[in-house]
Amino acid sequence: MDGVIDSREVRAQRASSSSRSSGVSRRSSEQDLEVARLREELRRRDEYTRAQQEYARAQQEYYAAYNAQQQAAIQVSFESSIISIWSF
Repeated sequence: MDGVIDSREVRAQRASSSSRSSGVSRRSSEQDLEVARLREELRRRDEYTRAQQEYARAQQEYYAAYNAQQQAAIQVSFESSIISIWSF
């Protein structure tokens, strides 16, 4: 039957095509969800890393100030000892 369109074949082709595009759409939305999940994970890791860096910076500043204070106290103690030695 050349030139005659079989409606059953047309319906089967449409159903097959629709099924394939539905599968592609589903995979695409699954990939979109995965991308969104991964972006959120990266955002949380970046936030955690920034918090760690800020904590380390604050800790470093604290110890630098503490060490400067200790050095100043040692210097004063040393100078007082020298003065008391020379006072005799």
